[in-house]
Order: sequence, then C-alpha cells, then structure tokens
Amino acid sequence: MTTSAPRALVLGFGGVGVLYAYILHRGGAHVTAVCRSNYDMVRQNGIDIISGKFGNHKQYRPDHVVHSPDQVKGLQFDYIVCTYKCVSDMQPSSDVIYPYLEKMDRVKLPYIVLIQNGVDIEKGVYDTLVNTNNPLARAIISGVTWVATTLLGGGSRIEHGTLERLCLGLYPAPLQAQVPNAIADAITLLTSTMRQGGSSVEDTNDIASFRWNKTLWNTSWGALSTLARAPLRDILTAEALPYTSGVVRGLMLEVLAVARAVGLNEHRLPAKLLDDTYRLALIGTPAKVRLSRNPDTFFDTKEDAFLPGYFKPSILVDLEHGRPMELDPIFGNIVKLGRKHNVDTPRLDMVLASLKPTQLRFICNARGEQAETQQSNIYDALPSLNVTGNAPILS
Repeated sequence: MTTSAPRALVLGFGGVGVLYAYILHRGGAHVTAVCRSNYDMVRQNGIDIISGKFGNHKQYRPDHVVHSPDQVKGLQFDYIVCTYKCVSDMQPSSDVIYPYLEKMDRVKLPYIVLIQNGVDIEKGVYDTLVNTNNPLARAIISGVTWVATTLLGGGSRIEHGTLERLCLGLYPAPLQAQVPNAIADAITLLTSTMRQGGSSVEDTNDIASFRWNKTLWNTSWGALSTLARAPLRDILTAEALPYTSGVVRGLMLEVLAVARAVGLNEHRLPAKLLDDTYRLALIGTPAKVRLSRNPDTFFDTKEDAFLPGYFKPSILVDLEHGRPMELDPIFGNIVKLGRKHNVDTPRLDMVLASLKPTQLRFICNARGEQAETQQSNIYDALPSLNVTGNAPILS
C-alpha cells in the first residue's frame, strides 16, 4: 500500500456514509463521496454532523463530491467504501460498484470495503469483481458496524448518538490461514486511518461471525419493531413484553440454528450472544423488569440506553418512507440457507413473507414500473422452489 494519504471513494452518502467519510477524512484519508439525491446540497453547502461521539460539525465537505461514474474516470483509489443499503433483490451490489471500477485507472486495483447489513452479502461481489479472470478489485474487506445515525433535513444533516463500533475483515474469512502480506497491510492501513479518525474499529480473521452476531439483533428486535410499525421502546413496555419477548428469542434461536448448520460453532458464535442481544435492547425498557429467580430483584435498566427510545431500525424507516428495504441480506439469505441445510425457520419465514409483497411494490415504484404488470408472471408450485418452508404440493 502507498505510504501517502489513502484515497477512498465512498459509495452511498446517507447517514452511515457521511459518518464514515468524516471518520476517514479526519484520520487523514483523501475522500471522494458519491452523492445522489443530495448531490447539489452537499456540493454547495456541505452537510451538518450532529454527533454525541464525534461532536457537531457544520457544513462538512469531503475532498470531492461526485454523482456519476464518469466523474471518476482515470482516477485511482485505494478503497471503494460501500455504505449504501444492500437491496440485492432490486440491484446486485456488483452492478452498483462495477460502473465506478470500470472507469477508474486499473494500474493498481482497489480494495472493496462493504460496510453493510446482512449475512452472505459478499459472495456476488467477490465472484463478479474479484475472483474472476479479469478482476477489477484486489480483495473484499467486509465490515460490520453498530451505529445509529439518521440522515435528516432533506439530506442536509445527520444525527448520531454515541454508539459506533466497526469490525473489518477479509472475505472469505481466512480464520487460521495466513492473510497475504499486501492484503494484511491494506486492512491495517484502513483500520489505523479509521482509528485515527476516532472510530472504535477492530480487525478480525472471522468477519462472518461478526455478521451473524449483528444479524441476531436485526432479525429479532429489528424484525418485531418493523412488523409492529413501532419504535423499539413500544415493544419494550411492561404491557408488550409478555407478547414480544418470547418471539424475539424464538427468532434468535432460528438464526443460531442456521448459523450452526453453515459451520459457525460455539467458539465462533457463542450461544450466550442470544442473551446479550436480548439484554442489549432490554436495558432501554421503560418497564420495571422483575427477575424470576429473585422476585425482590429488578433488571438493571438505564435512562441513557445505547439506543434512544424513539429509535426505529433502518428497515422500518425505509418501510415508512416507501423505499426498498434490506430484506434479502437480513432475512432472505438466512431463510434460503435454512432451506439448503434443512433447518426450519417458521418465524423468519413469517417476517419475510409479511414484508415481501410490500418490498415488491416498492421495487416496482423505484423502477418506475406498474406492479400490475407483474401479475402475468408464472409461479411454479413446487415446494423445492419455494424460498419459505412447508409449501403445499399442488397437482
């Protein structure tokens, strides 16, 4: 890797993209941001950052702001940092990234950094852009972030609390294998730059376990909040918990069962993470939670929980705004892996089936299509072709 300032192209300038562009910039990187709907606003006025962890910054601007692949023609970047939402059933990530890679100077191939939600999201990008006869990128650095940030004011500002944690690792996960020196140096440079910028970042040889760990929250508390169309705090009340707590744990147990089936053993994904994930949300409950083992003792809740009471998972925010959701990365990929490995996931099936019709409508709207035109398509009534389980045999 170069000893000069690393050059990063940030694809996706929403809440997460703005925050990590700022972190990279603050850490000494040269940052170019790809903006879409807020391009004119960011180019002319910058974007305000209001953060409990990083402070308040008026009119932050990356070094360069672009809105199309043509604007990076002939340029070189060390990292393509992807922070846009992965909506693979609308457009595969490789199709989003390719036009930018295709225009760049190919003397030195960049690293693709995927800071996105979900499990098994890297394979399509890896097979198409890295593991091919004519690669356009050197390797994939997969990233998992725990952060609550929201783009507001029509794209003029982001608001962020104090939670920010990032884990980066090579894909496919090398586990005990030796990482090639050049790739290890690239990961080290990226993590050190982000750490210099204030991020709570770490690197790992097993990024897959971190993805499944975070997905425990997304597929449980996040799923129930989305189906309820309610902020997290509403499903944590004393009146709601008798209904929500068991479903949340049931969802996490299904995720754990699929993870075990694909090879994540107790060492890589400890079962205690289910309790940790459950408690992580529960500390923000407005209820007094009496412990069953000692009726005189109550669960330790906090006024300044890691997520504010009004917090809504990003998939719910997208649902409320009529935008395509990260449905396949968070739910669909796990359900498909469950079918492949003969693991029943009835609760996850229900979440996916409840949201998919709305997702299909949102995708049609985003493409400018009429949903009615899809009604003439053919459904093959073969249980083996169904994404969810227990489909009937029609004859």
